Amino acid sequence: MSTQKVRKMSKQPGSFRGRAKGGALAIVLAAVLVTASACGSSDSSGSSSKVDSAGLKAAEATVAKASERPTTIPVTDPVGKPIPKGKKLTFVSCGVEACALQGPILAAGAKSLGWTVDQVATDGSAEKVQGAIDAAIRNGADAVILNAADRDAYSKQIADAKKAGVQFVTCCSLATAGDGLLYNTATDKQNGPIGDYLAAKVVTDSKGKANALYVNISAFQILKQVGDTFDAGMKKYCSSCSVDNLDIPLTSLGKDAPDRIISYLRSHPKVNYVALSVADALGTGLPAAIKAAGLGDKVKIVGQGGGTQNFADMKAGSIDALVPADLFSYDYLMLDALARHWAGVPVNDAGPPYWLITKSTVPSDTSKPFPVVEDYQAQWDKLWGVS
Repeated sequence: MSTQKVRKMSKQPGSFRGRAKGGALAIVLAAVLVTASACGSSDSSGSSSKVDSAGLKAAEATVAKASERPTTIPVTDPVGKPIPKGKKLTFVSCGVEACALQGPILAAGAKSLGWTVDQVATDGSAEKVQGAIDAAIRNGADAVILNAADRDAYSKQIADAKKAGVQFVTCCSLATAGDGLLYNTATDKQNGPIGDYLAAKVVTDSKGKANALYVNISAFQILKQVGDTFDAGMKKYCSSCSVDNLDIPLTSLGKDAPDRIISYLRSHPKVNYVALSVADALGTGLPAAIKAAGLGDKVKIVGQGGGTQNFADMKAGSIDALVPADLFSYDYLMLDALARHWAGVPVNDAGPPYWLITKSTVPSDTSKPFPVVEDYQAQWDKLWGVS
């Protein structure tokens, strides 16, 4: 069987599987996948010698906007009514570091509202998560928070929670709100702009002469929209640029993913940009592998997400740009949905803010999660009337 599947300009990265522990959040979360086909006559780099000037100007404008650090949280209207105190929340961790990091963020936000959070660790398996939700319902939780909730995997638990009057909220999932699920944020549609930002950065940086490889993990359908908007953005900003797609299987994560990417780059020497659907899962070890392959001066890396090593690589100049996951917005948006529900006001259908960062703008301390909006806590407290 072939060690890698290739396809040209693919639009279908596969389907999400709840069994994939925390991959969905390594978006948290996780990672997708061709025969190179440059359009027009090619120069020595393999991209067309004709630059789409209008597209390049549009890409530059997008990058300028995306590079500005957001200063406002996604929700701006105050709750306006008293929010009940004393609520007990259960946060069921999905089994990876990104989920574990969210527990303390949720606890801090809940404290502002006079609530408590029971943080339950699991290995991310459906069986363990189901058991944790069942226990939360039995123990009288007022709400359950589960990232990347899959309706198919947890349909019984969601139904049981609804029957018991327990609210269920999630993020980073394909699930739609309703029928027992109060709220979902960081949805596939809300994440779409990330792909456009990355495409604009590639086109701007290459001055309209890019041959990009989009690397994805097709097992996570939540990532599909980012891949679609990356492809669309490349076409919009640079009609003569090319985009190929490489799918990395789940079994390669943490193992030979960099080797698969390097193998593709060697067999497709025109590629000069690699865009990662999830930098955390796909980018660790990749800059070193690219350098060892003698491609360090040619191939640049952009991507979604980013862990400690990715940011260190960026500071060293080995990663060109990232759109980091804002765990703080994920958590506070879920808390806000609960607050508004219990206060009897409409829940906002809001997604997290996005920020395109580079070596010159990456925060100095990336050893722990950082908020995209620096004074997020004060802004949320004001909306909740607890400042």
